[in-house]
Amino acid sequence: MIKGFPHVGFFVADLDRATRFYVEGLGFEAQEGGRTDAPGPLLEMPGATVRTRFIRHPDGMRVELWTIEDRSSVDDVVDPRPADRPGRPHMCFLVDDLDAVAEQIVRYGGVRLDGTRSDLGHGELMFCADPDGTRIELVKVTQGWTGYGDT
Repeated sequence: MIKGFPHVGFFVADLDRATRFYVEGLGFEAQEGGRTDAPGPLLEMPGATVRTRFIRHPDGMRVELWTIEDRSSVDDVVDPRPADRPGRPHMCFLVDDLDAVAEQIVRYGGVRLDGTRSDLGHGELMFCADPDGTRIELVKVTQGWTGYGDT
């Protein structure tokens, strides 16, 4: 039985850039971080040196950003795969103003995906992507939707 859900983790190409994006751009708080070679075998990458940084959103959500040091194969481009590919994660944020948050995402190195903007009757939704291509769903609840808990 699952006893908790302490965090979700995302591999990033540049740990400092990703931390800046989430902390300065989206209001997360930087927490503990480190550097170790211990997770190498866990990641099926023996000998790899892993750097991590945990970040926390004011509502309690924790994210582990992690990268591999000295990895030459990390691309520095947004992943063009559509959101319907297996293993493609996304985070969802409730917002008051889709455009203002999307502009902040762009200001800190992310991308707006304006073609995803939709009005589902209960609210407006749009996807963006962080600098590493992780999708960020923005939701502005407009009426009567209770699927996101306290809105």
